[in-house]
Amino acid sequence: MTTTLIDLKSTVRSEGDVRVTLTGELDFHTARQVEPRLTGLAESSHRRLVLDLSGISFCDSSGIGLFLRVDQRCRWAGTRLWLCGVPPLVAKSMRVLGADRVLRTVAT
Repeated sequence: MTTTLIDLKSTVRSEGDVRVTLTGELDFHTARQVEPRLTGLAESSHRRLVLDLSGISFCDSSGIGLFLRVDQRCRWAGTRLWLCGVPPLVAKSMRVLGADRVLRTVAT
């Protein structure tokens, strides 16, 4: 059995922003691993939550679903979610699933 790993590092920045860097594979199993931490950050009193996806080597629909759920939590809490460093294949998956109409992306 292969273990799929994902690493999550968060950095609080000035002006109420939090930057979270995700590295590894984001699939059904790893999305469930990081969701509680991302949800907690989404519900905290930060102004913006920036997810840096430049280190993601794989992301299936479970990962896209995770981004949508975290975005919803952010909206409820008055926080803005931004995705940066989105790999081309993840961006394509977001377009195919229609998630690009909801999720905000920014340059690094």
